[in-house]
Amino acid sequence: MKVVLAGGGTGGHVFPALALARELRARDVEALMVGTARGLEAAAFTAEGFSLETIHVEGLQGVRVGAQARSLMLLPQALIHALRLLGRHRPRAVVGVGGYAAGPIGMAAVLRRIPLLIHEQNRSPGLTNRVLARVANVVAVSLEATGPLFGREVVVTGNPIRREILEGDRRKGLEAFQLDPTRRTVLIFGGSQGAHRINRAMVEALPHLRRLWDRIQIIHATGERDRGEVEEAYQAWKGEARVLPFVQDMASAYAAADLVVCRAGATTIAELTALGKPALLIPYPFAANDHQRENAEEVVRVGGAWMILDRDLTGHRLAVELYELLDDPGTLTAMGQAAHSLGRPDAASHLADLVCQLAGERRGERSARHIAEQRWGRRTGD
Repeated sequence: MKVVLAGGGTGGHVFPALALARELRARDVEALMVGTARGLEAAAFTAEGFSLETIHVEGLQGVRVGAQARSLMLLPQALIHALRLLGRHRPRAVVGVGGYAAGPIGMAAVLRRIPLLIHEQNRSPGLTNRVLARVANVVAVSLEATGPLFGREVVVTGNPIRREILEGDRRKGLEAFQLDPTRRTVLIFGGSQGAHRINRAMVEALPHLRRLWDRIQIIHATGERDRGEVEEAYQAWKGEARVLPFVQDMASAYAAADLVVCRAGATTIAELTALGKPALLIPYPFAANDHQRENAEEVVRVGGAWMILDRDLTGHRLAVELYELLDDPGTLTAMGQAAHSLGRPDAASHLADLVCQLAGERRGERSARHIAEQRWGRRTGD
């Protein structure tokens, strides 16, 4: 049986799709990824042996009027390409994961009467998913709060994350970074390229954290650009720190961490909540529809995180909040438990169940109702 996954572009769309593809492969379902040549999906999927096809389509949101006009002109050609692609591969179902390519492939699925499922990772739906939700057989979401925004029945599955993230071990994680098990560990990262604003704030915060230097240790992924400056700041601080351009082994980093300082992308939120990690979230302010702030607010609402808006981020503010959190183990424990209450570590399995059921039905509507009511008993939008 073959299933097409469509979308990608950014890690927030690609990594959940990759986690789903792995789960489907474990069930002997062939997953074909359809994306764009410029997106992260090209490298991520082919590196793991998945088939990949690309279509030429560009985004409509967050670009100038001229770029929007060019994108609209590409859509008819992209739709024809998508219709031909689905005709050639004849999948049993199509899964839209958000991102540029999901639009033409999703519409082609409807025209070819192939069951269509879309999955929304963020609290607020993106443009592609808002459009496809009107014609999809099934709408799956990561967060309960997203359901009413679609104005129709949805299935709450959570956001798929990599299995290895869930299998991290604290002792092995500390050993991997040669860290002291008697100290509290802070993990700082800002996405695949680092986050300059977080790096600068931490450099400014370190002089205010001198009283903690012998009680904490830090893993800081800076990105390539800021690594040298950040390393110098930690050397002057004289505390224990591991400064890296990026972290290859995120499972070990998460396992070692007692507190995480990071952005609030959908995948990061899914990982933090699945693992029950307390966090100080600094949402990226230029994310589409300010979705990172909304993602962060969901975790803050249940007490699983604190938040500093990017416009309010200073070294002094960061130092004050780090002091408060790291000085009170009880607060960190309570935050971790609260974060875990939102977590859905089995999201990949749940979403794969839904996809397989949809692919096994002729139309798909009945299968969505079956899983929503009988397997999880979770529906919204009635």
